[in-house]
Amino acid sequence: MVVAEGDIVRVLRGQGLSMLSRAQQILIKRAQAEAGLSDPDYREAIATVSGWADCRSSKDRRLTDRHVDLLLSYFEAVFWMAVDAGQLQPSCNPRAVFKQRCYWAGKNQRGNTSRDRHVERAMTAECLRLENDLAALGYGLSYFQGIQARIVPWSLPVYRAALQRTLVSKRGNYLILPLE
Repeated sequence: MVVAEGDIVRVLRGQGLSMLSRAQQILIKRAQAEAGLSDPDYREAIATVSGWADCRSSKDRRLTDRHVDLLLSYFEAVFWMAVDAGQLQPSCNPRAVFKQRCYWAGKNQRGNTSRDRHVERAMTAECLRLENDLAALGYGLSYFQGIQARIVPWSLPVYRAALQRTLVSKRGNYLILPLE
């Protein structure tokens, strides 16, 4: 997919081409400073954690929320190793990035970020709406269970897409407007 320079970040996020927010970029830079990492070490850490040798900045559009979690966890490990070695002192600043051990490592484990929970709630609500629309056309629970049984491995986005396709095909390609 070709992305024009002026596209909106919101659209990019939906296409998997997200860019970290300014707040996330600042948090990563604060973590770098607290961990005592030099700029070359910081850039090498981004490349290592992201898995892309040419990714060396927090402004890289390919970085996602998951990369932020992994970078903070990585910097946290570097920080506490330096504290244990006597090279750094733990910060007493209440706004410090690394206030307690293993905070970032356990904070947003895969599939458990606030964004993941929000997307799942929204998708579940969308599936419920689609099921209600199909129920209004006369399709019941056994029909939905039949669709679900065909989805292996189970995936809520795939189920939603199946419901959307089914609704379009059962309604026909006509736009149905509510009566006023």
